[in-house]
Amino acid sequence: MARCTLRVTSGHRSSVTGPCLVNILVAHNVPCRHRGGMARIMDYLHAPLRDDGHRVDFLCAEDAPVVMRGRAGRLGFPLLVVARARAAARRGEPYDVVNVHEPSAAAIATLRRAAGSPQVVVTTHGVEQRAFELAREEARLGRSRLPLRTRIGFPLTSLWQSRVGLTRADHVFCLNTQDRDYLERRFGVRPEAITRIFPGADAVYADVAGPRDYVRGDRLLFAGTWRANKGIGDLVPAFSELAGRHPAVTLRVLGPGVAEDAVRAAFPAPVRPRIHVVRSDTEEESAAVFAGADVFVLPSLFEGTPLTLIEAMMSGLPIVSTDTCGMRDVIAHERTGLLVAPRSPGALRDALERLLGDRTLRARLGQAAREEARARYTWPAAAQVVRHAYETLVGPA
Repeated sequence: MARCTLRVTSGHRSSVTGPCLVNILVAHNVPCRHRGGMARIMDYLHAPLRDDGHRVDFLCAEDAPVVMRGRAGRLGFPLLVVARARAAARRGEPYDVVNVHEPSAAAIATLRRAAGSPQVVVTTHGVEQRAFELAREEARLGRSRLPLRTRIGFPLTSLWQSRVGLTRADHVFCLNTQDRDYLERRFGVRPEAITRIFPGADAVYADVAGPRDYVRGDRLLFAGTWRANKGIGDLVPAFSELAGRHPAVTLRVLGPGVAEDAVRAAFPAPVRPRIHVVRSDTEEESAAVFAGADVFVLPSLFEGTPLTLIEAMMSGLPIVSTDTCGMRDVIAHERTGLLVAPRSPGALRDALERLLGDRTLRARLGQAAREEARARYTWPAAAQVVRHAYETLVGPA
C-alpha cells in the first residue's frame, strides 16, 4: 500500500483517497485477550483508524513462541517485532508506523532500515527507568523488597532497551506530564517529539451508574492489579484503620490479577471479611461494579494515567488518589477529587473518612468528575490525539 496522509474531517473521522491507506503495527508484549489497561488502551486508541480502513495489526504476547514468553520475552519479543515488520516489507506491504512498547523498542528503533524503514513510535505507560528508581527507593525505605536478581537482571535485560528505544524513536507517546518532563530532562528527547496521550472511558460507565443519589459512602472500590506501584502498601493500613472506626465500611477489589486469598491475606484478620474481590469480563460488568460503589480509591505511587481512574470519573464516583503521575494530570484537588501525598496512609485514611461522612462533598466531587470525563476523556477524543501524531509522522505520500 502506498503511504499517505490521514485526512481528518469533522466528527473525528478520516477520509482517504482511493487505495492510499496507512499500515500500522502495534507491538506490546502483553496478552491482547486480557482486559488489562495497556491492551485495552492500545485497542481503543486505534479502533477509529481500523474502522476507517487503515490496516492496524497487533503483535501481542500470545503471538510469541513459548520460548520467548516470560522473562525470555524481554530479549526475544523485540526481535519478533523486527521480524514481523521485515516480513511485511518483503511482501511489499511495509508498515508506515510501528508503535512499540518501551521495553521492546530498541531492536526496531535500531534495525528499522532492515524492516522497511517505518516511523517508530515508542509508547511508555510509565517510564521504566522512573519505575525502577521508585522500586529502589521503596526498598531503601523498607516498604518493599527488591531482590538482587531484579536489581542486576532488570537493567541488563530491559532498562538498556528502553533507553535505546526512547532516544532513537521518531516519536514518543507518554501518559503523563511527569514522564514527559523526565523524558526531556533525563533522556534528552525533544519536546516536539513527545505526545502525551490519555485513556478514555466508554459511555456505558455513565449509563449503568445513572444519576447517583450519593446517600451512601461506605462502599469503597479499588480497581487495578494488586501490586506495590498501585499503592497497596498504603491502602491496607488506611482501610484497616478506617474499618476499625466505621463498622459498615467495605472494600471491593476489582481485577487484582491474584487470588482472592492473596488480597485478603494482606489485611489484618478482623478486617478480611469486609474485603471482596470481584472480576469482570466485559465493559458492562465492570461498569456495574463501579455503579455499585460509593467511593473510588487509587493510592498509586507510579502510573501512566490509569484507565480505571477515568472510568471512575465517568461513573460519577468521588475519588481519592495520589498527587503524582497521571492522577495529578486528571484530578483537580477539591474540584474533581481529593489528592493526597504518596506514601501517606494517614492522609489517605483521613481523605476517605472525610468523604464517608459528607454526602454533599461526595455529590459535588462525583458530579464534577463525571462532567470532566464526558467533556475531555472520551475514546474519540483520546484517539484523535494519536491520529494527529501519526499524520504528522507519515506526511504526504
